[in-house]
Amino acid sequence: MKKISFRYKMMLAFALLIIVSLGGMWLLFRVLIDDFSFRKIVIEIEDCYDTLNEIMDGKTKLDREERSAISVRVGQQYMVFLYNAKAQVNYSTNADSWYMDPIMRYTGYSSKNEVAELVTTEKYTVYKNIDETTKLMSLDLYGTLDNGFTVLIRASYMQMESDNRYITDRLLLVGLIVLLVSIGIALLISRAVTKPIRQMSEVAERMVGLDFEARCAEHGSDEIGVLAGALNRLSERLQETIGELKNANSELQRDLEHRTQLDEMRSDFIANVSHELKTPIALIQGYAEGLSENISDDAESREFYCSVISDEAAKMNRMVQKLLTLNQLEFGGNQVEYSRIDIVELINGVLNSTEVLRTQKEIKLHWHETEPVYVWADEYMIEEVVTNYVSNAINHASKSKEIAVSLETMEDSVRVSVYNTGDPIPEEDIDKIWTKFYKVDKARSREYGGSGIGLSIVKAVMDRHHRRFGVLNHENGVEFWFELEPAGEERRHETHDSNH
Repeated sequence: MKKISFRYKMMLAFALLIIVSLGGMWLLFRVLIDDFSFRKIVIEIEDCYDTLNEIMDGKTKLDREERSAISVRVGQQYMVFLYNAKAQVNYSTNADSWYMDPIMRYTGYSSKNEVAELVTTEKYTVYKNIDETTKLMSLDLYGTLDNGFTVLIRASYMQMESDNRYITDRLLLVGLIVLLVSIGIALLISRAVTKPIRQMSEVAERMVGLDFEARCAEHGSDEIGVLAGALNRLSERLQETIGELKNANSELQRDLEHRTQLDEMRSDFIANVSHELKTPIALIQGYAEGLSENISDDAESREFYCSVISDEAAKMNRMVQKLLTLNQLEFGGNQVEYSRIDIVELINGVLNSTEVLRTQKEIKLHWHETEPVYVWADEYMIEEVVTNYVSNAINHASKSKEIAVSLETMEDSVRVSVYNTGDPIPEEDIDKIWTKFYKVDKARSREYGGSGIGLSIVKAVMDRHHRRFGVLNHENGVEFWFELEPAGEERRHETHDSNH
């Protein structure tokens, strides 16, 4: 079954309302018009009596002028009979003797027809007269004018009924015309009303398809305009909510990926730690078994065994300490506590602590800064960075065995650089040196006890500071650098993405 649209339902309801209204009006008019006309005629013949009183005021006879005035004022609608017994004046607006029967009846000489008194006053009485022969009804006013004339005014009710039927028939015709015009108007109105509703329906359908770009036209502040505005706000809110859900889903996806990466990092961490600890544990175990089995009675050999065990244990201890530090940095265990520090003083402290090692390896140091240079940073963390850079430079310095530490103050940062002479880092390893346990030269790293964790700590610290760091190859050596925020009167809350 085909559904009827709201537009046509509205038009049909409007047309039905008009039909019921016009039909009710026609029926009511048909029922009440006779009674209304009846009362109207009574009033009109009373007005006619007043008109005759006005014309005949002070008159005792009827001349041509009065007769003409009566004809003009009364017209053809009513029949009028005037009689003055004293002056024997007799006047009728109709040529026949229509007045004889009612005069005799109302004076008591005849009661042939059925009469009923409708209005009675001192001067006249209005009768309802029904002819028994013809069954025609008329209204008669019988009485006396102020000048003594007897007056009889008759109004034909048959003509009135004919007029009423004519009027009701014409009313029905007019009603049909009004109905057709109203249906046309209803069609236009329903179209205008349903147009925004159709538009809202289309927008709602698009919203079902998760398209929230469509908007309804908001016209006026009526109910439809309010509904359109509410639908637009709903679309905007749903669009925002979908966006928030997508962002939440994206964050959840990133969290899942991060967890996966953490799991991979843990697996790599365990594998690397196992690999790094395997060699020193094997050495310690071997030399300890040699000592316990007295493989060598030589005191010098036993001392060598003990020194190897001690060195390997120290290497294991350093590696574990660095792993703990790196783990705290990577997993948020340490929060950056900014303070205004003198970076020159910090570098001096690190260089002084490594003086013995530099002397043993006959390394020449170039460092000339003496005036304080203040920066904003976590003093403990930055000390770890400088220590790793300097230790790395000492362990890898070759050829002329020189180390150069320098400061460069720029507009928005202070750069610390640590340079050592020696072989450059291969280009394919540049991006990998910041990865845990990665070693460019595994043989040399093993020689001085390197674990491949120091530069990973540097990366973690600088990432937490949101500052840049990196490495540069030179013709005769390698330069490691990092940047910090210069310290003014107040700390500037600026952050920079790490770039390495």
